[in-house]
Amino acid sequence: MHDGQGGFVGLADVLALIPENDWVWSILDFDGVGRVPGGLEYHEFRDKVLATRKGYVMSWSQLQSFAGGIRQCFDLLAVAVKERDDLSLDRFAVDDFGGCLMTLSAIDSGSWEVVVGDDIDADSSLTEEFRACFAGEVS
Repeated sequence: MHDGQGGFVGLADVLALIPENDWVWSILDFDGVGRVPGGLEYHEFRDKVLATRKGYVMSWSQLQSFAGGIRQCFDLLAVAVKERDDLSLDRFAVDDFGGCLMTLSAIDSGSWEVVVGDDIDADSSLTEEFRACFAGEVS
């Protein structure tokens, strides 16, 4: 999770490239260090994330606030969908995120994987923006 110049790339850095949106975001997995939403303790937040296969659902502004409080992401899986009903429990159970607008993954403190849905990318070229900003470090 470092850029080509040895700097740290955090969740807030990744989110900075995503335009304002009204998507429904869900944290499906999280392990990291920092402030978590709602004044919860880390273990309480992790329990809430894992309590339902829909994860911890939040708005764009809530996700940005969450990212601002995170000092380091060891592991993260966050998805964006158009509506709450699009959080597909059956597909998520088998790691199928094909219907998502975007998927953000922090993998073992070593890398970010950003998957931009075809509909979103066709309108915005987000994939190219990520590659340009992070010099190919984010795919």
